[in-house]
Amino acid sequence: MKPVISLFFAMVWLAVLQLPLAADAHELSPEANPGCARYLGNEGIMVTSGDTRILFDAFYADSYGQYALVPDATRQALIEGRKPYANVDAVFVSHVHGDHFTPAPTLAFLRANPSVPLYASRQVIDALLAAGADDAMLQRLHAFTLAAGDPAQSASVGSIDIAVVRIPHAGGQRTENIENLAFRVTLNDSMTVLHLGDADSDDSLFAPHQAHWDAQPLDAAFPPYWFLGSAAGQSILDQRLKPARTIGIHVPIAAAGSGDAWRTRLGGDLFTDPGEIRGLTEAGCGSNR
Repeated sequence: MKPVISLFFAMVWLAVLQLPLAADAHELSPEANPGCARYLGNEGIMVTSGDTRILFDAFYADSYGQYALVPDATRQALIEGRKPYANVDAVFVSHVHGDHFTPAPTLAFLRANPSVPLYASRQVIDALLAAGADDAMLQRLHAFTLAAGDPAQSASVGSIDIAVVRIPHAGGQRTENIENLAFRVTLNDSMTVLHLGDADSDDSLFAPHQAHWDAQPLDAAFPPYWFLGSAAGQSILDQRLKPARTIGIHVPIAAAGSGDAWRTRLGGDLFTDPGEIRGLTEAGCGSNR
């Protein structure tokens, strides 16, 4: 009987190996994947809703000795469009700093994915042009030119609706010339997320845009982690932005492997380790925490 039992367990194990991995957002059907965020590194995130995928701050090369880089294998999979990063619909860049954006890997992605548009500040677009973006690519490079306090601007591509305001970069006068954009993106008329880049947590910068914040409820917001660690930042989240879920980003690499301790200390959710996944709705893609 032993050979029969061994054959049975072998067949069972083979069947298990062939099952799809539920945590892989790409493998889920649109109906089973209403909202998912996958952490790439620093402020890099891939958000999916159904079969729609967008990237925030995904292509950069500088860690400044403090922040997580996108792993080499992940960056290559993004450029080559391999699962779970295939069929990206749009790319967003919050600002021009090297821990959020570097021209070379951004251009490599755009050349390998000739139908994907990119949305960013004029500073980012100018950097891409200076680095060799050609005329054909220029059609896909969409610049938002905004001063601090300007009304929101909007755009759309396919099933994606975009609204953007300029919120000054944290750091005061040292960074006042950096065009930091806060992108609110709605996917498939069903899920809305807000990526704040390196926004300053000064309430006076958010107050003029209250009608904008109120115009579309947020399923998730991705603020830099210092919003969670200060009363001012937390007040902006609670009283102005009011997301259903908040996940802090730009967490120092020192937090890698110690995410739960950092989440406890700051009293909120954080992305700390590249590859982490969060469901953004009650029926989302789950988590690998």
